[in-house]
Amino acid sequence: MICNILLMLQKINLVFPKEYKKIMLSMIFTRALMRWLKNTDDSTAHAPIPLQEMEILMAPPENIESGEPRNISDLVYPRLSRKAMGSLFEIYLAGEDRESLQSAGEDALDQIERLDNQLSHYNPESDITRMNHHAAESWVRLEPRIYQLLKRCVKISEQTEGAFDISASPLIKLWGFHEGSFRIPDLNEIDDTKERVGSEKILFDDDDNLIHFPVPGMQVMLGAIGKGYAIDEAIETLGYFHVKYAVLHGGQSTIYALGAPPEEEGWPFSITDPRDGMTTLAQVKLKNCALSTSGDYEQFFERNGKRYGHILDPRTGYPVQSVRQVSVIAPDATESDALSTAFFVLGPEKTGEYCAIHPEIRALMVVDATDGIRTHRFGDWAGVQ
Repeated sequence: MICNILLMLQKINLVFPKEYKKIMLSMIFTRALMRWLKNTDDSTAHAPIPLQEMEILMAPPENIESGEPRNISDLVYPRLSRKAMGSLFEIYLAGEDRESLQSAGEDALDQIERLDNQLSHYNPESDITRMNHHAAESWVRLEPRIYQLLKRCVKISEQTEGAFDISASPLIKLWGFHEGSFRIPDLNEIDDTKERVGSEKILFDDDDNLIHFPVPGMQVMLGAIGKGYAIDEAIETLGYFHVKYAVLHGGQSTIYALGAPPEEEGWPFSITDPRDGMTTLAQVKLKNCALSTSGDYEQFFERNGKRYGHILDPRTGYPVQSVRQVSVIAPDATESDALSTAFFVLGPEKTGEYCAIHPEIRALMVVDATDGIRTHRFGDWAGVQ
């Protein structure tokens, strides 16, 4: 049985002020794992777990010969972490062979680190930086998987009526969110910058995986999808090593749950209020799917009593108003990561229309109202508290 004790993951010490670091998602594990983690000096310790102290965390692997579960006392629970993409990625694993699990986890984190080196617009040697520097002058060849990621980004942009747009980087820089030098640009600046925004303008050559920007000054930034993509690639790596049970998160804004606890539909998680970080808005169970959250708590500034968040509407060039937070459940982390931003921009009505024709997607949106805040749920939330 799964106990009801919540394990709150520690807040990550990012470079942002405390106001930006409110955590919306709380991983729920068993009392046994919580005690074990607290008493472990490091994430790869070999300290035994007394059977009388344990409750079942994950269904033990079946005995190949008898088909019966092996003894739960044989299970080990390594935890690994690594900093990448400006966040802390953590993997919680369970199985019988600690060495194999740790090896699989390290390979998964290696994959995330490799993608960070390819996708980061802060890295002067990354594929994205190279493309941004040269794609307006000539066609730039990309690794096939990165090329396909960019094509998927454009497709998501089309499906969300331009609300998700990886080419919005010039607008983000214009408002000062890239460097933290916040400012309110005038209308002429915004209109001029918008000429360099619009992922539908990007040209693709599928034969040779080539990219070209037809407008000088265009740039691509993958901050709204990169973590999700990295998590999906890491989960694929874990699958290659036959890992059946794991939870992986990147900065806690995107989580993927692999497998499920015994006698449960999935791993339970809490979605909490964006401002206080404590009030529970919904409790969900995840199994082989992802949960991502975007909110105005991450980066913002205030001028004359008005709050300007870092999530911009690339179609207008202005920060989104009224929406506080969006959480999205999707089959994979790439999609949940992108859609949490897209829905933030689209607002309640358009988000509802999207979820109505995409039944695999669920979303929870918190918006400001004259009488406080309102919470909207889209998609099939049957059985969800």
